[in-house]
Amino acid sequence: MAKNNNIDNWVYLHNKDNSARYILGEKATKMIACIGINPSTAAPHQLDNTLKSVKRIANFNGYSGWVMYNIYPQRATNPQEIHPQLHNKIHKENLQYLKQSIIELKINTVWVACGNLIESRDYLPGCMLSIFNALKELNLSWQVSGTLTKKGHPRHPLYQSKKTRLIAFDMETYVNKKLKLH
Repeated sequence: MAKNNNIDNWVYLHNKDNSARYILGEKATKMIACIGINPSTAAPHQLDNTLKSVKRIANFNGYSGWVMYNIYPQRATNPQEIHPQLHNKIHKENLQYLKQSIIELKINTVWVACGNLIESRDYLPGCMLSIFNALKELNLSWQVSGTLTKKGHPRHPLYQSKKTRLIAFDMETYVNKKLKLH
C-alpha cells in the first residue's frame, strides 16, 4: 500500500515500508515531470543532490514546480543495488501512480533524465518503454537536458549546470529504436 504524504506544497508517494518511492515533487502553477532511473533517500525538505539539480534546472527553464519519477521505483543510493530482476508489483504500481499524478497535476512536459544507467539492468529499457506507452495517449512534450550521452541516452541531471536548457526530444524514436536494441 502506498502512502501519500502531502506536506505543504509537496507531493510525496511511497510504499508502506518506504523501500520504493513513486513520486516526489513540489506543486506549483507551471509543472514539469522528470524521469530518472531510481530514487535515493530524498524526501520533502530533504532533497539529495540529484533533486537539487532537477529543481534548479526546472526553475531556470521557467517551471515553478517539478515532480521526480523514476523508471524503477526501488530506493537505492547506488543504482547497482537495485533488484537484479524486475519486481513486477512495484513496476505496475509505478506506472499507475505516474500516469495518475501527471493527469492530476496537469503536467504536459516530461524531461527524460536516465543517463547511461538505463543499461545497468536488462529490464530498465523495458520499464521505460512501458512508461512511454502508458503516457503516449496524453500527448506530452518530451524533453532532455543538453546533449545526449555518447551512448545516446538522455543525460542525468546531477552534474549539469543550473543554466542547462531543456530541448525537445523524439521519445518515440528513442524507445522504439534505441531501447529495443538492449
